Amino acid sequence: MTKYTKDSFHRTSWEEYGKIMERIFKDVNAYIKKNKIKIDAVVPILRGGATLGTFLAYKLNLLSILPVQYKYFFIGKKKAELRQILFTPKKDMFDNDPIFLLAEGDQCYGNTVINAAKDLKKVFPKCRILHVADCLDYTYRNSAKDYVEKIFYGEYTNHCEELSKEECKKLGIGKDKIAPWENYEEEITTLKCKQFQYVDGKAIEKRSVKKQEFDF
Repeated sequence: MTKYTKDSFHRTSWEEYGKIMERIFKDVNAYIKKNKIKIDAVVPILRGGATLGTFLAYKLNLLSILPVQYKYFFIGKKKAELRQILFTPKKDMFDNDPIFLLAEGDQCYGNTVINAAKDLKKVFPKCRILHVADCLDYTYRNSAKDYVEKIFYGEYTNHCEELSKEECKKLGIGKDKIAPWENYEEEITTLKCKQFQYVDGKAIEKRSVKKQEFDF
């Protein structure tokens, strides 16, 4: 496993992030117009997908934002649980089968997106889901393809460390990215598969719902 320090990351500036979001909006808007569809609600996956999701809601002139939240919790040294913290979409919110825009931030293996899409399908079995992420790990870029209609992204990464340096260079993938609002300590702790100490972490974990379990 890589020994991470602050120097391991490229801190994306707000200007750079703005360009990424504009590029994603352009692709999403073109798809919407080509397929003559209407998005019923943006579903940002908190916390990472909040900025992109809200931006797209404004750009698409949408009022409906229905956040969901999932989080990995590390149990001991060899186990992790993906838990659902928040899920706001409700069946009675829509008269017809809705079309959702599911927004994620830095997507690695895709487990969070897959679980969010599955949970949406449980409530809305015939819903359509378009998925956006500000960046995708290249190796797992299609991990959610069986659960969503279309995937849009801003940039590729090698955050799961399954590409060689030569492959990254060929694909134009540079240093690991960290978003403008993220903090290094939390990111490095998580990449070490250790539990970052949130002020409200224990209380949140206690009231959350386990969705998936992983050994490592």
